[in-house]
Amino acid sequence: MIFENSVFLIVCVLVTIAYALVIMLITWGWFNLKQNTVPEDEPMISVIVAARNEEKNILNCLQSISNQNYNPQRIEIIVVDDHSTDQTAGITQDFIENHTNFNIRLLKQTKQTGKKSALRLALTKVKGEYILITDADCLHEQGWIKSMVSKFISDKAVFVSGTVSLYKPRGIFQTLQDLEFMSLVASGAGSIGAGFPMMCNGANLGFSLSAYRQLSENEIKPELASGDDIFLMMAFANKFGKDKIAFVKDRNAMVYTNPINNFGEFMQQRLRWTSKSKAYRDLPTILTALSVLLMNAFISVMIIMAIVNIHFLPAALVIIFIKTLIDFPLMMAYAKFSGQQKYLWAFLPAEPLVALYTTFTGMAGQFINVKWKGRRINGE
Repeated sequence: MIFENSVFLIVCVLVTIAYALVIMLITWGWFNLKQNTVPEDEPMISVIVAARNEEKNILNCLQSISNQNYNPQRIEIIVVDDHSTDQTAGITQDFIENHTNFNIRLLKQTKQTGKKSALRLALTKVKGEYILITDADCLHEQGWIKSMVSKFISDKAVFVSGTVSLYKPRGIFQTLQDLEFMSLVASGAGSIGAGFPMMCNGANLGFSLSAYRQLSENEIKPELASGDDIFLMMAFANKFGKDKIAFVKDRNAMVYTNPINNFGEFMQQRLRWTSKSKAYRDLPTILTALSVLLMNAFISVMIIMAIVNIHFLPAALVIIFIKTLIDFPLMMAYAKFSGQQKYLWAFLPAEPLVALYTTFTGMAGQFINVKWKGRRINGE
């Protein structure tokens, strides 16, 4: 029996303890997050939407931003067309012409490509005191802008991260995606609440424009196509302190994005996410990512061994069950907050699947060039 090997057993125990301590700290961080207060002021807000080939989504996105319960005269929306080959730009221009009561502008990238360069272009044109970033395939609660603004004011934050959820997941594949998405958002929120911000989502974040202008461009890793969210957050944390990073624990700030419909695109997205990890320099982030990767790798090894030899099945089931117990309090707390308790039935069966593809993407993302929306992103 493999557990008769004392070295292997010691390593397994240490990995499990390290993982448990990390998740316990993140779970405490989630409960440590402060609730929002309603702001009295409505400062000028600039919303930036980078879009590439989003003709199916851009109209609904712009409509949801335009429907905010915030003074429309205090909002500007800047859409940056990132070399779309469909009708994204045309649909956006039609929306602008039909909504002259809103301050909406369409910019087009002509030389550079990618979301980071699109955001940099928009940031040369903005007029808002605070900047909100979202994606072209997203929908927004009506209180999104007001809730995000309230966190800037109440916490005197320079960077805020918000909740992102999948929009009406259907079927087992999309439900499993939603569970993983919940785990990622909850972990990012909890890490902010615990004082070591390590993760956020580029579909829902914001920052102070004056603070942004004090950052060095090199800090946000412009040479990497991915990481427009986490490297930006880290740059703010390094410059102004981690206590100036905040998470908006408010369902009114919820942003919804579409689930992925096929496994190939899903894996490309996860590989894209993990490809940026080699550029991490923050020690708590590195240690956290390492503990998660090792725990998932340990479970993956046990699953493979159980497939090869049925005698390892009980040990594999025990390890999966232990990880589930460690993860469940945070997942339950976040599901209750976001109103997604109905998806928790799939949590236990999802654990081994998540372990397997997380281990694969965590390792393969360092070597495999991936595509996103028809372009290779590594080395872009």
